[in-house]
Amino acid sequence: MNDQYGGQPYSQNQLLLKIHFMNENRRDFIKKTGVSLAAMSVIGIGSAVAATADPEPRKNVSGDALQELANSSKIRIVIQAPAEASQQQISFCKQAGVNSVVLLADGAKSSADYYKEKKRLFAGSGLDIYGVTNLSLINNEKIVLNLPGRDAEIELYKQHLRDLGKAGIGYTTYAHSGNGVWSSADGTARADAVARTYDPNGKNTGQWGDKKYTGPLSHGRQYTTLEMWANFEHFIRAVAPVAEENNVRIGILPDNPPVAKLAGVPRLFSSFEGYQHGLMLAKSPNVGVCLSIGTWASGDKLGKDVFGMIDYYGRHKKLFSVAASNVDKPVNFTETFIDGGYVDIYKVMKALKSVNFDGIVFPDHMPKMIAEASGRGGPNPAYDPSLAWTVGYTKCLRDRVEEEAVI
Repeated sequence: MNDQYGGQPYSQNQLLLKIHFMNENRRDFIKKTGVSLAAMSVIGIGSAVAATADPEPRKNVSGDALQELANSSKIRIVIQAPAEASQQQISFCKQAGVNSVVLLADGAKSSADYYKEKKRLFAGSGLDIYGVTNLSLINNEKIVLNLPGRDAEIELYKQHLRDLGKAGIGYTTYAHSGNGVWSSADGTARADAVARTYDPNGKNTGQWGDKKYTGPLSHGRQYTTLEMWANFEHFIRAVAPVAEENNVRIGILPDNPPVAKLAGVPRLFSSFEGYQHGLMLAKSPNVGVCLSIGTWASGDKLGKDVFGMIDYYGRHKKLFSVAASNVDKPVNFTETFIDGGYVDIYKVMKALKSVNFDGIVFPDHMPKMIAEASGRGGPNPAYDPSLAWTVGYTKCLRDRVEEEAVI
């Protein structure tokens, strides 16, 4: 029996699940045991409420069958982990329930041997490295603005792609903002959690890494859209063939926030039209979209909303990755917890399933929860409760969508 999305036959366990769910009231099952328990279990509080839920709906379904369904999903939930992660941090990723990570690497240490070493290290804890983001080479102002040293930076990016290919790693995220991510003063999300905000009429600052940018002109002059596209074309035409030769896909993030220009610098990937033009210039099957849900939802009149972007680029097989984040409203926004914004993440997962998305979803741009206490020595960099919550919530909704698909 073939499934309705990819044409692949169901396994025996999946068929058992299908039969089971046809005989259950699915909506009641989800209401009782779906979202809340699965998400809470990641942060260790599921056992505290388990006795209040009716366990009957799953009494005839094996845990192995449910786990197989989750593990076989093409929608892979991953964590962005530091390349120099401690063993505690690596263990945290595995405890959170993911099987893959995307490494955030320092360009100064990056090499094929370095990536191979990291693959061995993470594999020791049962984690695959799906991709690597070289933080030195995204939002690189020399590349984006054609500043002195641009071509040397492009050569470094090409070497980054070759190193990934040699290490057997097939994905990298790229961003093309010349003056970073812009924010206003910190605000608050649910229960006074510290959260990033952006007020277009407020005092805003751009930042990327240790560099900060201010207006009215972050680089001393106005740049034209025409020259910015020429700069991008110079970059992408140089690196796309190398990506193809080394079987590496490049996912391009939207500008954050997605507005037409900030501090004199046009922001190219701030609309559907911008993405269309950028991908046309790339002319490569290895260059596509890394869609940040919260970033895209923070924009206004971008040509397509979040669901339109998923549908269009998903059906054209150009949606490579998704950043799981959320905001309270467009334009003048505060970042929220994944379940606290105006975008329905369940519908996002349904949309990804509907286009047979075969890529990664990773938590990003989360408010800061209070650090875990209870006698564990205060704040622990290896434990991020906001990240754990986001992983649990997205995994739960992904699993719900996968279960519904076999009904």
